[in-house]
Amino acid sequence: MRVKFEMGGRPVDPDKMGDALMAALLKGIEEEVRGRIGTIRHPETGEFPVVVVRGRDIENMTCEVEGSPELLAIVNERLYGAEGEKDVEVAATSEEGKPTPVAFLCHASEDKEIVRRIAQDLVANGIDVFFDEWEIRSGDSIRRKIDEGLGRCTHFIAILTPESITKEWVQTEIDAGFIQKVAGECKFIPLRTGLPVDKLTPLLRPLHSPAVAVEDYESGIAQLISDIHDVCRKPALGSPPAAVTMRTGGLGISAAAEAIVRLMVERSEHGDILDPQLEADDIREATGLSDDDIIDAVDELEGHGFIQSHGSLGSGEIGFDFLGPETELFAKFDQYFRSWNPGEDAVMIAADLVNSKEDGLNVQIWAEANHWPPRRMNPAVNFLINRKLVGSSEVIGCYPWTTPWIRSTPATRRFVKERSQ
Repeated sequence: MRVKFEMGGRPVDPDKMGDALMAALLKGIEEEVRGRIGTIRHPETGEFPVVVVRGRDIENMTCEVEGSPELLAIVNERLYGAEGEKDVEVAATSEEGKPTPVAFLCHASEDKEIVRRIAQDLVANGIDVFFDEWEIRSGDSIRRKIDEGLGRCTHFIAILTPESITKEWVQTEIDAGFIQKVAGECKFIPLRTGLPVDKLTPLLRPLHSPAVAVEDYESGIAQLISDIHDVCRKPALGSPPAAVTMRTGGLGISAAAEAIVRLMVERSEHGDILDPQLEADDIREATGLSDDDIIDAVDELEGHGFIQSHGSLGSGEIGFDFLGPETELFAKFDQYFRSWNPGEDAVMIAADLVNSKEDGLNVQIWAEANHWPPRRMNPAVNFLINRKLVGSSEVIGCYPWTTPWIRSTPATRRFVKERSQ
C-alpha cells in the first residue's frame, strides 16, 4: 500500500515533508504579518505601507515596513497604541534606565511545578514575568489576558517538555510568539526541559534551544537569565595575528578572507585568472590562519566570485588541492595593495578607446606605449570586461595578456562620459 502526502492540494515527497512544513509555516506567518500591517492606510494621502518579509527559515526571518514618516508613525501607533487613546502598559525600567525585560512563559498545565520555579527565579533576577497563575484572576478573560501578556513581552519563552510539545493550546501560543518575533516585537526562546533536540518539530529545530534540566537546573537557569539580560559571553577582543592585517574601514570581507586576497594580489605575476595557485600550506605559512578560518574564508570568497577552489570533492587536507583567483579579485582589490587603481586605469583605457578612430584597441601595444606591465594592464581590462563596458576577443594564446584586443560599445561611451563629469 502506498501512502500519498498532499499539502494545499499538491503532492509532497515524504522525504521532504519537513521542508514543505517549514515553507507552509513561513508563508502563513508572512500572510499574517502582511494582513496585520499591510492594510493600514494613511487617512489623507491614501498611502499603504510596503511590507518586506525576508528569510528562508524562522531564525533568519525579518520584517521591515517602508513608507513615509507620517505613515510609519500611524503604523507604529496602530501596533503599539498611543497614550491617551487606549490603555497602554508602559515597560518598567531598571535603576540604570534600561527597560526591564518581560518574559511570557508558554507552557502546559502538566509542567506547572518546573514553570513556577523558572518564573520565580526570573523575577528574583530582575526579569518581569507573565505567568498565567499570577496574572489571570477569577472572572478575567483568559484570551484578553494572554493577548496583553503577548503584547508587552520582550522574550517569548516556550517551555518544551514531552507533555507540552503535543498540546494544541501551546502550539497556538507558539504561533503567536513567532508572529511577535517576525514583527520584531520580541525574542523567541525555545526552552527545553526533559526533551531532546531530535524531538522538536521542524519549525523549532533550526532555532537554538537551550535546556534547563532538573539534574543541572542551576546552570541552565543562570545561562537563561544571562541571555535575557544580554550578558555577553564573548571574551574581550584581543590583538589580531600579525599576519592578518586589519584595514581601517574594511574591504567588505572578513579579516581571514582579506588575508587570502592580499596574498593572491601580492604573489600574482600577471593579475589574471588562476595566477597564483595557492595550496593550503602556502596559505597557512603566509597568513597564520587556522584551517577552520581558511575554510570559512574560502567559502566566503567563492560565494562572492573572487576565487575558485580546485580538486575533487573532499580532496586535499581541507577540501581543495589549490586555490586560484578570478579576474574580479584583482579588478576590485588591487587598489588596496598595489600602487594603481584598476577602476581609474579603466577610465584611461576606455577614453582612448572611445577617442580612437580605430575599430579596437590592441591591449599589448597600448600597455607597452604607456609602460604598463601585464600585472597592471590586465586588472584594468578585466574591470571593463567584467562590467560589460567593452567588447573583447576570447582567444587562446595571448598569454600573458588577458585578451589581445578590446572594442568600444555604447556602454564604453557612457562609462567615459559619466566618469569625466
